[in-house]
This record gives sequence, structure tokens and C-alpha cells, in this order.
Amino acid sequence: MTALRNPVLPDAIRNQLARLVRAGFPLLPLGGGEDGKAPLLRAWSGPALGLGRILAPMHRTGSQVYGVRLDGLAVIDCDTDSAELVTAMEARFGPSPVHVKTPRGRHLYYRAAGKVPNLRGEGLPVDIKTGARSYVVGPLSQRPDGGLYIPAKGLLGTDGLPLLRASQATARGDLQGGEAGAIPVGHRHATLVREAIRMIEYVDSAEELAGNLAAVRESLCEDAATMPDSELRAIAAWAWKARLENRLFSGRDSAFPLHRLALDALRGLPNDADAIALYVLLNDMHGHTPGKRFVLDFKAMRASGRTRLSVPRLRAARRALQGAGLVVQVGNHKAGAMHQTFALARLRPGMADAANVATLAPALSGGKSRGEV
Repeated sequence: MTALRNPVLPDAIRNQLARLVRAGFPLLPLGGGEDGKAPLLRAWSGPALGLGRILAPMHRTGSQVYGVRLDGLAVIDCDTDSAELVTAMEARFGPSPVHVKTPRGRHLYYRAAGKVPNLRGEGLPVDIKTGARSYVVGPLSQRPDGGLYIPAKGLLGTDGLPLLRASQATARGDLQGGEAGAIPVGHRHATLVREAIRMIEYVDSAEELAGNLAAVRESLCEDAATMPDSELRAIAAWAWKARLENRLFSGRDSAFPLHRLALDALRGLPNDADAIALYVLLNDMHGHTPGKRFVLDFKAMRASGRTRLSVPRLRAARRALQGAGLVVQVGNHKAGAMHQTFALARLRPGMADAANVATLAPALSGGKSRGEV
């Protein structure tokens, strides 16, 4: 018989959720289905949810279960908590600093590294879960049937997670039919650059990063003696500088630029706060792909929680962005077939002195342009 749900969310789980969200882990509220492991939200595979959108459905349903989305992560999910099985997995994939005991077995946490083997196909009671549309039940969760997810080693969000070693090694070994686990000579530099980017958040200096790369070189690179320390130091110095300049990106744990000319063009408008808010949102969603076309469906944006502005205020903000030349319409509406499409544009230095800028003044005041929808 299913146990009754507790309508009060324990402080330990609430604090855990806040800590993991702060650390950049994408989470989702669970509690649906007979075992309480189904998501409480229909749409959850997009941008990371804020803490409020995770807590609200859990409070509403009395759930004490949440999920850790595996975008950039990989979890070895053992069906049994067998010391021999766990030892075998860590011998094959490398030691994991974070273990969580599940009602049946154990979760071992890693950073994702591409293709993973099918362990079920090898006859092992183990799955490797990874990918933006995958998740596992998070530590400290308690299912409706009383099943607990108990931290058994380390602390998720505090202990740095290593790369899932063997899965990437297998893919590399297949490249040239070489020794399994070896990075071929022609792929060493590019692979160590990617590894430096993955490690950069967990080191305190370029020197420490170079030392970590040296360990990867010795363990995984073919003909390691021909890859000099100077090459590793150069990779580490580049990665460290890129980190200081906010030029490294890792999912939602990343930065994006906003041009001051754009903000200057919007300040002073009657609805400047709304226009700036919409501009920031559009850059967050689309600014990483120059020239990308997108539809502005304000009702869908509100329903997904991306904005709380009303549809009329969002339309006025869009008109302000169009008037300032920051958003341009690139496709027309076609009834029943196509929505209007837009793209972000960039202001050029010195354009304020151009003769045609004065013609933007009526649009900047909030007036409608001809043919506007």
C-alpha cells in the first residue's frame, strides 16, 4: 500500500534544492506515478527551472522527491548495492567521488563524456543514464512508498565530478582501431583542450590545470612522451585566460554579452524597463547564434514561465526593440501556415551620428509601424 504523502517539505530537502540550484545543477520536481518518480511538470527539458518552479509543485502535492537532470552529467545506476559491482564499475569507469544509495542499489555520479556502453547488453544489472532528457532521483529524496536516496559518499555540488573515463576511451579507441582507452596522436591536442574546459571550474590556477592535464596525458594519450609539458602549459594558460574573460560556456552555467549601445538606445523610453528585460531574455535564448530566426509567441513565453509581463506590455517592448533597430522582422505572417519571424540585430559604433537615426524617433516613442501585428 502506498504511504500517505507528507504535506510539509523537510528543511533538509529544501536546503538541498537551494544549494544544488545555486551550484548550477538543473533540477525538476518529481512525485507523479505509482513510485513517485514521474515529473510533476509536462515541459521540463528546456532551460533550467528556478527554485520557485521546483518547490511549488512539490508543496502543492506533498512530494518529497526531486530529480537531477543529466545535461552534462552521467550516472551509473546499479540495480543492487553490491560492493563487488560498485568496485567493478569504478575499476572500469574511474572512481566517483559522489555515491547515493537508492532503495535498490546505488548511483555513481560523473561528468558526461559522449557515447556510453550498453551494460544491460553485457548482462550487467547496470544502466548509464545521461543526456538533457534524462534524470535520476536526487539525494535526500523520499518516495511515497518510503524509499530513500541516501548520500553514501561525497556531496553532490561540492565534490568535483570526474569525466566518465571508459565511455570516451572506447570511442577514441575505435577511431583508429588502436588500444582501447588511448587518445590517438592526431587527436591529443583537441581532446586535452576539451578536457581543460571541463576541468577549469575545479582548479585554482593555470599551474594546477596543467598538472591535471599531465595526468590525462600520461594515462590516456598514445605516445605520451612526444607531447611536451610546454604544450600542456599553453593549453592551461589559454583556458585560464578564457575563464577570466568569461569566454567559456557550459550550459546554463555561462555568460553572454550585452552591448552598452543597445542599453543606451533603450534607456529613457516610457517602457525602457520592459524593453531591456525582453532584450536580455532574447539574447539569453537566441543571442548565441548570429542571425537566428525566431517566433515571438508571447502567450507561450508566459505559459513557460520565461516572463511575467503581460502580452500588451511585451508587444510594446517588441515595438521598442524594433524601433531601436535591436530586433528586425525577417519573415511575414501567413495565416494558418507561418508566424512572423524575427532576429536580433547589433548596433554599430557611431550610428547615433548617422543622418537616418532621427527617423527612428517616432517608433521609439511607442508608435506602431505600418502593417504591425
